[in-house]
Amino acid sequence: MDVKEVDPNELEIDPVNERRENVGPQQDDESLVDSIREQGVIQPPITREDNGTYKVVIGQRRTLAAQTAGVERIPIVVVDYDDQEAIAASVTENVDAFKKSVSRTDRAAAVQRLMDMNDWTIREVADYLGVGTGTVDDWLERTRDEWEGTSVHVDSAGDDGTSETQTEVESPDEGANEINAEFDEVDDKSVSAIRRVTGGGEEGEQMVKKVAEKDLSQSQVLEATKRARRGEELDEVVEEMAQKRQERKGEIRVNVSVTFTGDYGEGLREAAREMGTSEENVVRGAIERYLEDEGYL
Repeated sequence: MDVKEVDPNELEIDPVNERRENVGPQQDDESLVDSIREQGVIQPPITREDNGTYKVVIGQRRTLAAQTAGVERIPIVVVDYDDQEAIAASVTENVDAFKKSVSRTDRAAAVQRLMDMNDWTIREVADYLGVGTGTVDDWLERTRDEWEGTSVHVDSAGDDGTSETQTEVESPDEGANEINAEFDEVDDKSVSAIRRVTGGGEEGEQMVKKVAEKDLSQSQVLEATKRARRGEELDEVVEEMAQKRQERKGEIRVNVSVTFTGDYGEGLREAAREMGTSEENVVRGAIERYLEDEGYL
């Protein structure tokens, strides 16, 4: 491993990088570009050398932000990764909820590609990435044959070996990426539960879209699909839960002031920089995920 300083404009994004969507350097009100313009790049991108060119495996947004900010030099870490190691690093870097958000579509394609490259089973890729088999199974939900031909489906790789995602079914248009982003909002467990009830396909696609539109939590989707398996109409249950969610909105407002110090404070500040947002938004997102995961929402 070697640390160098280079002109960010000379860096290229490695084709194996997990992130394919939402790669722009700016998000929300506090821009990562402004942060890098003022403070520079604090956490160096991870790169590998290819024929004299440094390609970014981890730190794509930081690199793009540095290019946009016009900084002359940034630090990079150069590692000797092969394709397998580079894909694995790109995937595992984004597992932590406090890391920058990578689309579920991108992750599904990257994990499937890693499996295809090595002819691995789910157990083998889980052991390699250091996660459970259930987690890998969830990540791969959108690659299942039952979703083929829908906007939920993800293709693992194209002829050139780079990850591809299916963002439209019939023909490309200006709204295609928007539609795909809407489907990506629904978590993998919810998509899986919907498939088990609907069989996937067009019916499942429409239900995933409705869940995204109604902004239902994972626990609500799991409860709805459980009731559907008992004989209730899934569409009606989803409408009922959406109505109840709407009625609860605005009833309670909680204002909490929390101070983070030491390593926690520094970690929170770094997470906000990486995500290109405020510390408050990082904390809010983490709390929302916790409440949903624990079934409070």
